[in-house]
Amino acid sequence: MPDWGLGRYELIAAELEPAAQRVVAMANPLRGERVLDIACGTGNAAILAARFRASVTGIDLAPRLVEVARQRAADEGLDATFKVGDAQHLPFPDHSFDVVLSIFGLIFAPDREGAFSELVRVLRPTGRALFTTWLPGGAIDRMMGIFGKAMAEATGESPPQPAFEWHDADAVRALAGRHGVEVAFHDSQLQFKGPSPDEYFDRNTLNHPMSLSMRPVLEAAGLFEDTSEEALQVLREGNEDPQAFQVTSRYRVVQIRPRG
Repeated sequence: MPDWGLGRYELIAAELEPAAQRVVAMANPLRGERVLDIACGTGNAAILAARFRASVTGIDLAPRLVEVARQRAADEGLDATFKVGDAQHLPFPDHSFDVVLSIFGLIFAPDREGAFSELVRVLRPTGRALFTTWLPGGAIDRMMGIFGKAMAEATGESPPQPAFEWHDADAVRALAGRHGVEVAFHDSQLQFKGPSPDEYFDRNTLNHPMSLSMRPVLEAAGLFEDTSEEALQVLREGNEDPQAFQVTSRYRVVQIRPRG
């Protein structure tokens, strides 16, 4: 896993705010309800929930991102607490939260069963949880596939196979069933924009933790330049705005409720 404290992920996280807005609106946290944002990053969902006057806690493995989230909340005077911690080992008692959220965070936990189990454990029997996962397809997905293939070549390892396909509705239903909760799915899409494909690519190369983690490995193998050009060409071909840059990625909101 990359070190998510590398670079300036806050610039990237800002692009994910529309998804956070949708999820928080669906959760509809009430004044005084306890809300947990798992793998909160820079606090997008946590801050939105705190604006509803809920009592919010955010947790993330990256200390620098926790500090960014903490400062954002302080600047608005919001009731939000942020902690450094692991989604797979949440430091909270059972049934602590009315609402549990995760915006493209839970899906990166290496132990998917453990992380899902923890989400369910801390959720109250009358509560609700929502998290987002990416759906396959689109220029960003293809670009990441190119880098994944290059990393496999650079390291001599097979391309990593995901431990769990979060976009697979049947797999998620089976996982939910093992943990005594019901799930519903709501698909949506997110646009990524910039002045041009080249500017967008360069911005991510310089700031995204995943890009910064891969670059030295690819450079050492002499693959960085060719891989970057191939990935940039995918963005150019997938560009939906001839005057600037826009590509669309599809994602899914998974909604969870305890049975009964």
